[in-house]
Amino acid sequence: MPKDLAEFGGILKVKVVKIEGFAETAGFMDKTDPFVELKMGEETFKTAVKNNAGGSAEFNEQFCFDKQEGEQTMRLRVLDSDTLSNDLLGSRDIDLDDSSTGNGWYTVVSNGKETGKVFLEFAYD
Repeated sequence: MPKDLAEFGGILKVKVVKIEGFAETAGFMDKTDPFVELKMGEETFKTAVKNNAGGSAEFNEQFCFDKQEGEQTMRLRVLDSDTLSNDLLGSRDIDLDDSSTGNGWYTVVSNGKETGKVFLEFAYD
């Protein structure tokens, strides 16, 4: 990773490896069907939905962002796929200008409470 990722411009590869610690169920007799959404600038990517996976799932899906110099924030959201609408399980903004940003666990929150964590891997071209 470059020391100042916010100033990096080019292809930023982000791999959603797995999630852990989220609610196993999303209502009466309904296991959580999680997926992860990443957004930076005008680009949004979503993993496949893991039907009935519960609160932990492996994705191992990589996405390539066309990152512009100066873009500092990536939005990370974990959702439960439902027929009528998707329910937000948790979210956070990742500061690409923070020196601690890199491969590892990212805790997400909902209504001020930690709801689970996502393991991400970063690479750039």
